[in-house]
Amino acid sequence: MKKCLIFLLLLLFLSPLAAIGFGYHVFTIRTEPEFGKGIFPTSVMYQFNFPVADLIDSCRTEFAFRLDNGLVYRTLRQDPMTGAIIAQNPGFYDYPKEYTVHYDEFNLFFGQGFINTSFSENDLLTAFISIDGRFEMAFERLSWMTGPGESEGLFWDKNGNYRFPADGEWIGAPELADDRSVFQTSITLGLMFDYMRDTTTTRDGVRGGTYWRFAPDWMILTDGSASFMLSWNEIQLSKTLYSIPNGKSRTYFSIVLDDFLTYRYILGSSVPLYVQGGDIWGPDVPNAANVITNSLSLTLYGPQINSRDTYPSVTFFWDTGWALGKVLNSSSDEKIAEGVGSYGIRVEFIVFSIAEFYYEIGCSYDPPFAEEMYVEQSFGFSVGI
Repeated sequence: MKKCLIFLLLLLFLSPLAAIGFGYHVFTIRTEPEFGKGIFPTSVMYQFNFPVADLIDSCRTEFAFRLDNGLVYRTLRQDPMTGAIIAQNPGFYDYPKEYTVHYDEFNLFFGQGFINTSFSENDLLTAFISIDGRFEMAFERLSWMTGPGESEGLFWDKNGNYRFPADGEWIGAPELADDRSVFQTSITLGLMFDYMRDTTTTRDGVRGGTYWRFAPDWMILTDGSASFMLSWNEIQLSKTLYSIPNGKSRTYFSIVLDDFLTYRYILGSSVPLYVQGGDIWGPDVPNAANVITNSLSLTLYGPQINSRDTYPSVTFFWDTGWALGKVLNSSSDEKIAEGVGSYGIRVEFIVFSIAEFYYEIGCSYDPPFAEEMYVEQSFGFSVGI
């Protein structure tokens, strides 16, 4: 009954959009290394831009609807009932931690730019507001029950019994409570700045922004499974160290140094996993109130083949992260100061900015609460229009 009501309300909310003529759209397909070794797509993102006039001369006004849906693969990071961090005592949790999530997220947003710059697609400053909604449903991993050695899952033990009580508080994983499905809504406010001269294989300048996402449990249409406030702040610095030009808009070869720094702060009693942690290669940053991540990379581009959007590249990266302060989604008042780190290499070949083929390999040298290094690799492709 709950699912039917949510679906009808969402359909009613979105039905007026059909009466508006759509502009161009963005279409992206993503892959996951855990699914078919990254060969097959697992998620798709669409963006429909409504044709609206610019409210300020020479500054961009954007009104758009974005839909992102597919499968993601997750690993349980906290005890569902207490919120204790599993990595601190891995031997105690001797059951499978991996599971699969189907998700659908929509964003209806309005953005207004200020101060036009001739060298960037974006204005120097852009303010935006977004109405967001997200549905998730969690399942056992796809390899569950495939043979005698795979008869145990995260949610069900080898005897077919439910591992966690359905009537529990589910402090550590609120999105997995009850029937393991949620519908959450939120409002996002943001301010971005862009002073980056970006020609695909050369980048010089700075860009960044600050975003505030509010998801109290009393939001309209929400099922009450989330209650948080997220502040996400980011800044990117880029410098082209070397370049051999090929005409006015292409290069034979270039070397670009990028540094991407983020600081995330969260308040809330029920924080879903999709807003936790920092986005770095390899280890997950523990779920704390303060998370700082930094990604330093050196990329070799070229040559651009026949057009500026067809080229190979090789990226050497070094990622670090820190989790500081109170552990979220926990019944205790534990505070942590934990660092993580990884380094590696990524090789890509881009075809007309539509198809991307990649291979990456890296070493996680400082996984959370452990000293053992481990190496991972993945390959695959993605498509976007």
